[in-house]
Amino acid sequence: MNTNTIFSKTEAGLREVQTRSAGFPIRLRQILIMIDGHKRFDDLLGLQPNPDELKKQLEQLMELQLITNTGVDDLRPPVTRPSTATPAATPAPEAAAINANKPLPSASARNKIRRIMAMTDQAYLSNKLEFMISDIFDTMTTTEDLNFCIDRWQKAMKDAGHTDMVDAYMFQIRSALAG
Repeated sequence: MNTNTIFSKTEAGLREVQTRSAGFPIRLRQILIMIDGHKRFDDLLGLQPNPDELKKQLEQLMELQLITNTGVDDLRPPVTRPSTATPAATPAPEAAAINANKPLPSASARNKIRRIMAMTDQAYLSNKLEFMISDIFDTMTTTEDLNFCIDRWQKAMKDAGHTDMVDAYMFQIRSALAG
């Protein structure tokens, strides 16, 4: 699979995101949610850093006819990533808010974070993250899922031009995580 390959959701894929059928694997759902017709294979590696596993998951989604390969973006150079055999890179300062080796924060802390995400999603993003919050945040079992949600929320807010709001709300999120 070319690292510049772009994927789009099919009608069935769009329905799956909306209906959230029971038993659909969360990792596949996360990738399905992120596929938007613009992201390349390399862009999706943030969700699944193992390229072989990501390829397998994308092939599963294609076999289920939930996504389609829409071509190759030849305009952007491929992203060079470290080998999967090397240790993971240190997260960017705005990335992972909680160490992946720590247990999930308390239910109270998670509820505070969820309220912040839901409120800002409604106020600033026109409910763009509604499915991520209900499909991933509400069913998370690992700190990796929590970090994924926080990172997606930060990126969506910054992409919408609300960087100043991200800084203010991240303070509250960090406080909830520390409490």
